[in-house]
Amino acid sequence: MQPKGLPPWHMWGNELPVDLVATGAPFDIVSPQIVNINYGRPETWSWIMWARIISDSGIGNPGVVQVRFNLTIGVGRTKLTIDDFVMFIFTPVLPTLGSHYTTTTLDDTPDADRVLSDFPAQDIILNANCIITGGAAPGTTVGLQVGAMFAPKSHIRPEWYEGRFPGGEDNGR
Repeated sequence: MQPKGLPPWHMWGNELPVDLVATGAPFDIVSPQIVNINYGRPETWSWIMWARIISDSGIGNPGVVQVRFNLTIGVGRTKLTIDDFVMFIFTPVLPTLGSHYTTTTLDDTPDADRVLSDFPAQDIILNANCIITGGAAPGTTVGLQVGAMFAPKSHIRPEWYEGRFPGGEDNGR
């Protein structure tokens, strides 16, 4: 059977550029959606989320950069939004560039009571609020890459038992 369109997992990961410019006060940039998954049935999901500073202007006080991932998950007619599901803090930003990543909610916040390594969902939406704070000199610019990948803990599709592979899963490369 020939695949019809893109396999569903083609949309389970993404990386986006975000440019921050300090104005002298905290300044938020909300990224477009990083991931929007409509799986069709509930699964238990694992993930990796990351943020990396890829450029900076090197002007004055660098301030602090925060990346706050917001997650909305749903099953059936029920949904839950978790703001600051994962948060990364880059301090100080300059002079070194850096990366943060996690496969749990154990991030740069001290709240150990909220550690998750998976969650149930049928639908997943993820975005990131990217903020430059900490008295960054006006005009300071920071370029980020923010991203995430999701995968079901067990990806066994019912149609496989019938010998149907609509996503081309039997043609590994």
